[in-house]
Amino acid sequence: MLINSSFATTGGQRHSPRDFALAVHSELVNRKTSPPPLEVLVALFESMYFASLKTEESKPVLFHVAYVDPQRPDPSPPKTLVHNRWSCVRLSPPIPMSSANFVKIAPASDPRTSSFAVFQGADGHLTVWGLIDQGNSYHDYVNFDSESGPEKPGLFQASIVGIGHLVAYIGYEKVAELKQNNLVRTAMDVFQPGKVREALESGIRSHLDSLRAGWPDEFPADFNDWEPPLVEAWLAALRRLLLRVQNMRHRGAFLMTSDQKQGGLLVKHKISYGRLRTALQRQAVANAEQSIASGIIADEYMEKDVEDMPIYLHVDDMVPGYDLEEIRNELAGVIWFTSLLTRVDGLVLLDPNLEVQGFGVEITVSEEPSEIYAAGDLWASEWFLRKVDYQHYGTRHRSMMRYCTKFPGSVGFVISQDGDVRVMTKVDGRLVIWENIQLQLPKFVSRRRPRRRKGRRLRRRRPPETGGVD
Repeated sequence: MLINSSFATTGGQRHSPRDFALAVHSELVNRKTSPPPLEVLVALFESMYFASLKTEESKPVLFHVAYVDPQRPDPSPPKTLVHNRWSCVRLSPPIPMSSANFVKIAPASDPRTSSFAVFQGADGHLTVWGLIDQGNSYHDYVNFDSESGPEKPGLFQASIVGIGHLVAYIGYEKVAELKQNNLVRTAMDVFQPGKVREALESGIRSHLDSLRAGWPDEFPADFNDWEPPLVEAWLAALRRLLLRVQNMRHRGAFLMTSDQKQGGLLVKHKISYGRLRTALQRQAVANAEQSIASGIIADEYMEKDVEDMPIYLHVDDMVPGYDLEEIRNELAGVIWFTSLLTRVDGLVLLDPNLEVQGFGVEITVSEEPSEIYAAGDLWASEWFLRKVDYQHYGTRHRSMMRYCTKFPGSVGFVISQDGDVRVMTKVDGRLVIWENIQLQLPKFVSRRRPRRRKGRRLRRRRPPETGGVD
């Protein structure tokens, strides 16, 4: 049974790298793979754990490893290899695995772009036998900075992300985390259907309704076919915003509320910044235009091996691509701009449409919640709720709890300096908080979009530019 972080320290239990190894081993067994012996995993994770407690030239030791068989490093390559696909570079001779050796070679790698290939040798000992390149494609994909990503090398992967902080993955899925002697077997993706998603629904509906009203006539008649990728893009923008603040390793908080009177708040710096919303709308239309045009080209010309293709189809495919590149750069800039507002003392205020209403915001609500519960599942089910102590949390969390208790429907996101992200909202009359939030892409998913009906040409349309004072 998977254990949520809310229950991981019950009874004051402290967990070790051995517990972490056991969690990874059990996941591999459950997935019907052939895992290495448990003691091999214990040796690997103990070496990584103790390496994380050290520094190299006053810098933290951070790196990523993949458990890869040197005899078959790429057992199932795709039929068509892209130029930026990962490859393994062998080390000669291999390096015996130990915490001391990990500390020495760690500067040769960066978790964002490369990793070490490790494997158990014939003598039963682990070695670092190679380096894997092109990890930036995976990093950008899980952080929503690119639209596609490669499959990950190896049976499993593991990272040092901080002092005494290890994370293990199988493919794109996080399967275990050891943080300050606290073992977490799963992270909750609160952006999937559940109570947090319900609290965000008004903003999502507003986004979809706005797009539906201006959806071009030549697009498929059933707008519902397009809704899943549009919702995914809206949620990805919110994930990216939280990830950016998390990676800054600076405390931050976002409050999303529909209260236009801004009761219970002292907004020190009022602004009205809606560029994230408008960029997402332009991105949706450009994505649809390109998807439709490329679908026609593939179905009616490439698959039928037609020699000549109308020039307008090429234009319909290429122009949205240029638009999308500009919009992706715009979104990256908007995410940076908004995330930096959290560095000012106070929270960043958002409306349900992801428009920034102010920053440096102070919560003036003084009434404390009578009870607070930590959720054990996405729906805050009674069986998985656990009562928590209000005084256990810091001032930033406590002020957000007071506001969300007084104003039902509001959603508060709090990012700690150590990277923990918590979200809270009121559910059935009581305040519920979710911990250990999954922000990165939880698993590899297809981002294919519906195609339009055949035989109908797109009309070029460019939504209004965003510029000047917003």
